[in-house]
Amino acid sequence: MILYRLLRLFFTLWLRLGHRLAIVGGERIPATGPLILCANHSSYYDSMLLALCTRRPVRFLIIDDFYRHPLLGFVIRHCGAIPVTLRGGDREALRRGTEILRSGGVLGIFPEGRLTRTGHVGGGKQGAALLAAASGASIVPVTICGAYDVYPRGRRLPRPGSISVLVHEPIPVDAGRRHDRAYLREVTERVMAVIGNGLEGGVTKSFTWQG
Repeated sequence: MILYRLLRLFFTLWLRLGHRLAIVGGERIPATGPLILCANHSSYYDSMLLALCTRRPVRFLIIDDFYRHPLLGFVIRHCGAIPVTLRGGDREALRRGTEILRSGGVLGIFPEGRLTRTGHVGGGKQGAALLAAASGASIVPVTICGAYDVYPRGRRLPRPGSISVLVHEPIPVDAGRRHDRAYLREVTERVMAVIGNGLEGGVTKSFTWQG
């Protein structure tokens, strides 16, 4: 994870110097124990922003399409990311994710799956809820505001601008209910509602760096 640490340091400097950044509520992220960070996915910055919310290493579930890119594929492999397909039934990704969580690690997941084209929060897939139920992990919803205006899908270079990240209270998930589809749907809807409410309500205008 040496490359991960170097990239985290680089993007800490990049985002602080190039943008006005606030991370609010980072203290809500537990220092130990299995955890899933779930955020809305509106910009190319989102993975980096989630990584800056905690000093704990975050292992991301990333669509397998990106692994075909020579440079990007190299980077995400060496940062410990887990390839996942959006076609469903990805047992290997679920196995690896559960293994990381059961060892006390942190996963980063964007439940919407792909970058939004509108900036609005869409429906979430149930993978995060399934992983949490299988491992006993909590889910921490995270709302990213302003990143869509700065570096949205299709834009080659970022604009200057303000980005706010709001870390919400952890949501406990009942371990052992991985086969209860209604429960997984309920957890997913709750997570997405918290994220969406944060986006609609906005984040504090007191821009202070934490991390």
